[in-house]
Amino acid sequence: MAPRLTPDALRRALDAHRRIEVEALPGRTNHIRAGVLVPLSFGEQVEVILTQRATSMRQHAGEVCFPGGRPDASDADLEATALREANEEIALSGAEVLGRLSSIPVYTSDHRLEPFVSTVGTADLRAAPDEVARVLRLNVEETLRLPHLESIPWEEGHMKHLSPIFRIDDAVVFGATAYVLYELLGLLAPLLELQLPESRPGTLRWQDVLGRD
Repeated sequence: MAPRLTPDALRRALDAHRRIEVEALPGRTNHIRAGVLVPLSFGEQVEVILTQRATSMRQHAGEVCFPGGRPDASDADLEATALREANEEIALSGAEVLGRLSSIPVYTSDHRLEPFVSTVGTADLRAAPDEVARVLRLNVEETLRLPHLESIPWEEGHMKHLSPIFRIDDAVVFGATAYVLYELLGLLAPLLELQLPESRPGTLRWQDVLGRD
């Protein structure tokens, strides 16, 4: 059995973690910074909270993401943006921010994710139907015990890469959100005395997750 993970242990790991700003993707500026909250539920099973966007949304409709968005003028900083958006989208309140992860560019727009890892706070999460179709939970230990992690191959120049994907029920986490999740799992694995599984190409292609031919 893996050891019990605590918020303090994760805070220390985040403090020691070297986060980076990943450069803009080919053909993108990725200059629009979005503060997103990466909430974790610390119970018998550690779970990461994500959302599936409503299909009526103008951008990234139906995609799985973390609660968050672009800052309002009233937000003191991107952390405040992430907390406000999480409250508006899934009624999350009382969250304690534990630290930050790397700045990740988005492939499907000029946004980039600025992730803030937090506790859940409120246990009764409720999706705002105009923005969020449903709240999703990814079991950390189950994911780290998989024989391997699925990925989608992609190339940049002569360099070959594997872009991670994660499945939650019938939903697929891909792109920038999956990279944030992958970085987080890399931090959580040693705290749980587990290893991050090897990434291998899966059956999905970019056309499958992006809904394009």
